[in-house]
Amino acid sequence: MRKKIYRSIFYLICVLAFVSPSSGEIKRCIVCGMDVSKYPHTRYVVATTEGEEFVTCGVQCGLTLHLRLKNKFKSATASDLLSNRSFDAQKGFYVYKSTAITDMAPGFISFVTRTNAEKFQKGFGGKVVTYQEALEIWKEQMK
Repeated sequence: MRKKIYRSIFYLICVLAFVSPSSGEIKRCIVCGMDVSKYPHTRYVVATTEGEEFVTCGVQCGLTLHLRLKNKFKSATASDLLSNRSFDAQKGFYVYKSTAITDMAPGFISFVTRTNAEKFQKGFGGKVVTYQEALEIWKEQMK
């Protein structure tokens, strides 16, 4: 009897999950329009001096937004590739132009520590840079 009840509850939950309306809203990168839910490991958030927060699909779009905002840029958080945890982007290290496929090419991959960035670089190539160096590289690329 219990088994039937549990099975019925399970089926009911499945049906409700299937037919229940969802918002259908897809969160998009503010720069390129990519569905950011597909790239949680590269999530990058930019905060402005006016108190707004913008989510981008990754470092590259985040740097683009930083450059576009100019003096309105306040801060950014990036996601560490290994731990998937957010950290102050300006304190991080980035591997640029590795052989790993990123959300955007040529691609920057973010790490909390230089050690992890260098370990990644040994396996996938690229160049380890600081946030400021990444910003300068991307500024030149955008010209």
